[in-house]
Amino acid sequence: MIKIIQLATGEQLITEYDEVSHEMINPLFINVIPNETGGQVSLHPYDMIIDGNITLNPDQIIWTGDPEQKLLNQYQDVFKTIITPPSNKVTPIK
Repeated sequence: MIKIIQLATGEQLITEYDEVSHEMINPLFINVIPNETGGQVSLHPYDMIIDGNITLNPDQIIWTGDPEQKLLNQYQDVFKTIITPPSNKVTPIK
C-alpha cells in the first residue's frame, strides 16, 4: 500500500509500505517549496546507495497517511514501466 510517512527526523516520504515488516519499497523524499498558491511538491530518490528495500525502525515513524490523488499519480508516474518491443522484432534501417 502506498503511504506518506513522517519520520522523527522531519523527513516526509512517499513509498510502498508494508506495515507488518516496516519495509519501504521505492521510497521518494517529498520536497515542498512554499509559494503564493500554497506550495509546489517535488519527489526525489530517498536513498540511492541502498540496493533493495529499506526497513524502518517503527520507533522513528511519527505518522503515516494516505496520499492525495494528485500526489499518488505523481508517485506512480515515476515508476511507470517503459514498454519496449522484443529485440527480435526490431529491424535496423540501412
